[in-house]
Amino acid sequence: MKEDLGKSFKMLRESKGLSQKEIAGDIISIAQLSRFERGISSINAETLYNCLENMNVSVEEFQCVCRDFLQSQNAIFQNDVAKAFLEKNTLKLREYLAKYQSLASIAPGQKFYRLNTIIIKSVLYQCDDFDKVSKKDIQFLVDYLFSVEEWGRYELWLFTYSAALMTNNLVEIFASEMINRTQFYQEIPENRRLVNQMLFNVIIICVERNRFSLAFKLLNYADNLKREETDLFTRNAVKYCRGYYLCKRGNLSGLTIMEKCTEIMIFLECYTIAQQMSDRLTKLKQEKSYLQKEIT
Repeated sequence: MKEDLGKSFKMLRESKGLSQKEIAGDIISIAQLSRFERGISSINAETLYNCLENMNVSVEEFQCVCRDFLQSQNAIFQNDVAKAFLEKNTLKLREYLAKYQSLASIAPGQKFYRLNTIIIKSVLYQCDDFDKVSKKDIQFLVDYLFSVEEWGRYELWLFTYSAALMTNNLVEIFASEMINRTQFYQEIPENRRLVNQMLFNVIIICVERNRFSLAFKLLNYADNLKREETDLFTRNAVKYCRGYYLCKRGNLSGLTIMEKCTEIMIFLECYTIAQQMSDRLTKLKQEKSYLQKEIT
């Protein structure tokens, strides 16, 4: 770990054409800084922060560079599961399922292996390629989420891909807690992206379950989040969810909104996402057509 941090720091310093002496200043000795860059020793957080300040590099930028040297296996796994779910790549998901079931059996005391296994089962179930997740597993997951005082990335990810398993009351409790517990993380772009993804998933679930009051609350929360105009995907996704909500409430103008949002994703060549949007739109039109026939 310290070797990777030092390498990242050195790469940034050299890319800016700065010497160790310029960065060290009166914060740290040149010898200490040199040992840190070579991975021989560590420096404390305050010293690292001050050195980054001397380079005009934010902590966020430093984290991004570090990811090129070191990305945790758990982070890679989470991204892979999200991607496989989007693409409905059940073969990839089953490969991960076998891996984590094996790890969980080898180390039954490691709760994260079991939690990861539960999430893979949840995603497979949502892809219509797996049996229902057991009540025992769901309760284990719920107990864990309740036990965490302040949610981080892992907990955001867990809830995002397991909300479909939970009862309406649990979804409402966790969605409300989510809004309160993630305020601190809104300043971190990656966490902000995870919060947005969670909102979209939970809003869709709420609308499908006719939990319109919660869906409306979350839509308003999503609308009020500070976003740059360049954040086109998020803005489009919120519009799409709003259209879905309106349509399920009987306002057919929602269909037009959903169609426009789908067309935008096609225009941007985001075909996998566009396909998901289109599939839900088609299903919704079929439902409306069926209801009209029943009435007549």
